[in-house]
Amino acid sequence: MVKKIWSLLLVSSLVLAFSSASFSVMKGLEKESPDVVKVGEGVEVPAGQQVGSAVAVGGPVTVRGHVQKDAVAVGGSVHLKNKSFVGGNAVSVGGTVHKSSGAVVKGDITEIPFSSVLPKCGPLSSQYLVGMLALLDALMFIWAVILAMVFVAFFTSQMGRVSVEMEKSPVKTFFIGLLIALLVIPIGLLLVFSIIGIALIPLWILALASAGLLGGFSVAHLIGKKLLYALRIYGKSMMVETLAGVITLFLLGMVPILGPLVKFVACMCGLGAVYNTRFGTR
Repeated sequence: MVKKIWSLLLVSSLVLAFSSASFSVMKGLEKESPDVVKVGEGVEVPAGQQVGSAVAVGGPVTVRGHVQKDAVAVGGSVHLKNKSFVGGNAVSVGGTVHKSSGAVVKGDITEIPFSSVLPKCGPLSSQYLVGMLALLDALMFIWAVILAMVFVAFFTSQMGRVSVEMEKSPVKTFFIGLLIALLVIPIGLLLVFSIIGIALIPLWILALASAGLLGGFSVAHLIGKKLLYALRIYGKSMMVETLAGVITLFLLGMVPILGPLVKFVACMCGLGAVYNTRFGTR
């Protein structure tokens, strides 16, 4: 038993340490055209040009050519010009999706206005503190939605494998995730007190964060898919299923005691499934 635990510790450390490299390799193998991602400015796909995904954070996305996967604008609008093509979803957070009559969108068109989640409060209100807490929750929710869309756009197959692993072995993935979580502090201490380990600490932190995000959004996808199936809503894209799961987990988190407990179990299952699938690569 001790030997198996140390084997799990060693493998999980190596997998987590080199997760970013694994992501890059898988991403390069799976996409046919390069993805375009810009922060603080807009993205434009000219006529006759083909890209994988078009993602803009803090600017609009204008498509005149061909987008194989998703067109996503956070803090801007999506403009689909005549004869443009989007093979996935067209999503705008804080803006609108303008679709010309000659544009083609194979997936869903989704608009998420900031006003729908931001509370109205002022510094002179008697409920200022409550309003600020609500504002913080709303900002965290928006950030979760943004990250979820980015993960679905770039790590579709990895999320699918992790989600299937959780659905197939929920108990097993929970206990593996719990064991890894318990080993985080000991491994961190080993790295701090070793000469070589100190240099690996940034990679260790990055790997843990990547594992947590991949596992968490894969859990959201599974929950969203099950919820939509229960409501007899079929055939929705992974983007819609994942956003439905994010919203469900956000609402569950507001329930005292039960909410944090459900989120803890979900996180452990996600972490265990990420380990079992080696970051969704198998």
